Amino acid sequence: MGPPRSGGGLGGVAPPGQHSPSGLTLRRLVISLRGAQQRERLERSRAELVSTVAHELRSPLTSVKGFTATLLNKWGRFTDDQKRVMLETVNADADRVTRLITELLDVSRIESGRMEVHRELVDLPDRARKIIAGRVAAGDQEDRFRLEVLGGLPETWLDADKIDQILGNLVENAVRHGAGIVTIMVEPAHLDDQARASEEPDAAVVSVRDQGEGIAPDVAPRVFRQFWRGKPRGGGRRGQHGGGTGLGLYIVKGLVEAHGGTIGVCRAPGGGAEFRFIVPAGTATA
Repeated sequence: MGPPRSGGGLGGVAPPGQHSPSGLTLRRLVISLRGAQQRERLERSRAELVSTVAHELRSPLTSVKGFTATLLNKWGRFTDDQKRVMLETVNADADRVTRLITELLDVSRIESGRMEVHRELVDLPDRARKIIAGRVAAGDQEDRFRLEVLGGLPETWLDADKIDQILGNLVENAVRHGAGIVTIMVEPAHLDDQARASEEPDAAVVSVRDQGEGIAPDVAPRVFRQFWRGKPRGGGRRGQHGGGTGLGLYIVKGLVEAHGGTIGVCRAPGGGAEFRFIVPAGTATA
């Protein structure tokens, strides 16, 4: 049996009153524990992502397989109207799978820092009108939406496709989980003191509001995390039964931040939820 270690330290860490060179051993211990915790969280997140993807893919793929097999084996037994219904269902389920794959690719790019932004001159009010027109064409009532634009907007150099994705997701979220009129507001903003002093805006703020129940303050910090699902209208518990993969708002946050912007959620002035993001005006190259 060897001689006892002097100093009584734990793993080379000196006890109180004794010298430990720069506290390096203790720092390594803390960093190692934090690294292990981060790896564990990442592994849990990946496992949950795999489970969610498998669940979300199973339903549409089962439907596609079932309808195509039925049509191939019994084509002559169905009327043209019946065939059309089944083919439309297959088409809708294929779109659902495509959206899921797109979301997964976006998550991968966000987590790896490889989200590319292709900047061009973008008219934010015009992009909002496009999103509203698309919703109306898909069957929503036109008077469900309102667009408010404040004057003095700067020229904004943004990625048009990603801005459409941000707006489309926020409006979809307001329609699905909110109530009443969905309002999109676009207004100028100042990011730094120089722009504020010159009274020339160097950013734009976009808000999407609904008139539903809103989001409780204690829940707000979690809405941009992966797998968070909002409460659907008519019942259910917020955060669990809102439909979708729970990746939409996480992706929205990543897209806004890829533009150098920020996003948050609060209670709208008239009740309901208000998602508000700000993006720098940018230039053709940055």
